Amino acid sequence: MLHHVTNSTQGFLTIRRLERNQRTLKLGDGKELYVAAVRTLELIMKTGLCIKLYDTLYIPEISRNLVSGPKLDMDGFYVSHGNGRLTISSNSQVFGTGLLDGGLYKLELDDDFSKSLLSYNINENSTKTKRKRDLETSSMLWHQRLGHISRDRLSRLVKDEVLPSLDFTDFGTCVKCLKGKMTTATKKGATRSSNLLEIIHTDISGPYTIAGITGHTSFITFIDDYSRYMYLYLIKDKSESLTTFKDYKIEVENQLDLKIKVVRSDRGGEYYGRHTDVGQASGPFYEFCKGQGIVNQYTMPGTPQQNGVAERRNRTLMNMVRSMLANSDLPSFLWTEALKTAVHILNRVPSKSVPKTPYDLWTGRKPSLRYMKVWGCLAEAKLYNPFLKKLDMKTVTCYFIGYPDHSKGYRFYCPTHVTRIVETKHAHFLEDSKVSGSSVNPDSDLQEVTTSSAADPDLD
Repeated sequence: MLHHVTNSTQGFLTIRRLERNQRTLKLGDGKELYVAAVRTLELIMKTGLCIKLYDTLYIPEISRNLVSGPKLDMDGFYVSHGNGRLTISSNSQVFGTGLLDGGLYKLELDDDFSKSLLSYNINENSTKTKRKRDLETSSMLWHQRLGHISRDRLSRLVKDEVLPSLDFTDFGTCVKCLKGKMTTATKKGATRSSNLLEIIHTDISGPYTIAGITGHTSFITFIDDYSRYMYLYLIKDKSESLTTFKDYKIEVENQLDLKIKVVRSDRGGEYYGRHTDVGQASGPFYEFCKGQGIVNQYTMPGTPQQNGVAERRNRTLMNMVRSMLANSDLPSFLWTEALKTAVHILNRVPSKSVPKTPYDLWTGRKPSLRYMKVWGCLAEAKLYNPFLKKLDMKTVTCYFIGYPDHSKGYRFYCPTHVTRIVETKHAHFLEDSKVSGSSVNPDSDLQEVTTSSAADPDLD
């Protein structure tokens, strides 16, 4: 065997992801296993010296972690064995040793390093439960699962018993948060509503330079002032604002058995109307609200900050999207999927503006977060296929990208599958993979296009 192979991600220094079936490894029984990635693995030996295993194949389905003697030889090490003992040396210096165990040589690793590997060893059934338990109480894992929310929000979720007691000792500086960090702004007080649907905040963000996987370049949000519960609609043009509002109005008024009373927005042409030589003429959105008995509240010209709730929320969403993209190896056109996931998360985590989570105030029930996973993590998903043969692979390698709107399950991006976006509830998530992100900043080109015109100076 001319390759080192492993089924774990612990100890890796570098990573190069591979497409499905781009590379496989054939076993002695004829079975072929796919290679998920090629990496450089560092082993700390009992001697205190390090051995770097270059071009190590990461194969999640392999049953054992194996080090190739011939590959070590090719990398400049001298490997000798006899009398039940193996020695790895270079330039007459012994780097490491191993003892014969069950027909294979078991390398003698540094005690602390060995314990670290044991906590991530997915081959030992006795370790699986502990490993899962340790992960489930990791504050950094939940920080990533919940779209990189703050430590204060996590603490509130623990206090409200939405999350289990978390270990905050691993909560350090998150580089991915720095990549998507928002600028601070002073928030001024405003009149608050006392019930659902009394005031709805709305704003359009976009167009962005990169179209989403479905071709959308912008989005519109509707935020209930009382609960801060939010609805998101992807759009291709700002003229779709009225259509989306009609859909939103019908759904929420029917579900809550209440009526929308006030809509608060900026003075953009999509909300108020076009500018003329005698002022801004009322447009379709304004006329529709007027006919429904809904009061429109607009910002003054040139002061979009007066629409602070919607403006800040859309900015927060895009900061979360950038952090989520930076924490993954996924292409930038999946930003709309990250966006929908960010909305799903924000509706279920605490806000400084309200005493409970938006979901709780909107539905009257505490949200469950146990099902949430790290956006962009690698997964093995079992898809429904009535034509699956006995020797066919049971799962498809893909990436987790969100939650379905009207089903209990998960959404996945499968770059090599016939259908690139799939949904299923049967999957194994590899959240503990320490993915460093792509070498190119994925959000480097994801910028909002700013336009201005004399006819409509308030359009973003």
